Amino acid sequence: MYRHKILTGMVWLTLLLTPPWILAEIHTVRMIDDRPEPGEIHVKPGDTVKWVADINNHLHNVVADDGSWTSGDPDWRWEYARQFDNFGTFSYHCSEHSDPDGVIYLEDNGRVIVAGDETPPFQINAGISDAWYDPATDGQGFFIVVWEESQYIFLSWFTFDTERPAEDAMAALGDPGHRWLTAQGPYQDNTAELEIYVTTGGVFDSDDPAAGTQMVDGSIDIQWMDCGQGLLSYEIPTMSLAGDIPIQRIVDDNVAACEAAQPTLR
Repeated sequence: MYRHKILTGMVWLTLLLTPPWILAEIHTVRMIDDRPEPGEIHVKPGDTVKWVADINNHLHNVVADDGSWTSGDPDWRWEYARQFDNFGTFSYHCSEHSDPDGVIYLEDNGRVIVAGDETPPFQINAGISDAWYDPATDGQGFFIVVWEESQYIFLSWFTFDTERPAEDAMAALGDPGHRWLTAQGPYQDNTAELEIYVTTGGVFDSDDPAAGTQMVDGSIDIQWMDCGQGLLSYEIPTMSLAGDIPIQRIVDDNVAACEAAQPTLR
């Protein structure tokens, strides 16, 4: 009986005195031809991230955006491991194909997020309110407004028709292919779930004729990774349209306010 208690106590004491890195994990990021996979990885302090390159078409490396570490010169096949001991977000890129602060999932960029078990997830806040777009489809984009008190988001989507109109098509104002949609709905933590609305009828800056009733025509889900990047997923069943759009701010003026409103890492 007493021996059992002594052994049990020794086990608990060993666990308490075990350095954190002994219990740490190793996480693998694969470098494929056009990006790291996964582009974003979440780890705990003391964990190690190992990048493994087995590339067929391009030379790659990984370089910290702040220049503090690198895997070396771009190459075809290599492994590089780094232990992350401090809380924070650590962004990196391939020096051959991208630059610091590039778009994750769209360019050769990635990031390691180091957070403890009690660290709250990224929180949508009023600092998200801004103009957002995908650089690949410049000329289209989104105006997003966050109402914190009601935990609600309103979105305007400025885009084009699914096909270009005939060359002789005419419009009294703007391009005959212009289209706009709105969406609204609640959000929680870093995710918003919105319904898409289509408004018909109406004439520019006039109440006659009145615009028709808004109709729900699909959904938009947005997941923000941080104050500067998100992934918008849409589905419009009536047109059999669905897809993912990586979005970023057109300007960064509101980033500081968004970051200041984030919960403190613990």
